[in-house]
Amino acid sequence: RIIKTKQWCDMLPCLEGEGCDLLINRSGWTCTQPGGRIKTTTVS
Repeated sequence: RIIKTKQWCDMLPCLEGEGCDLLINRSGWTCTQPGGRIKTTTVS
């Protein structure tokens, strides 16, 4: 499967209400929860 890395957030990987941001090196994304907690997901 071919996925353009800059489209991670277009796949809606985060829960509803969370903010999605790409990691600097585009190896994954972060989900920021309303309370300020950040979950980082990397893809190898």
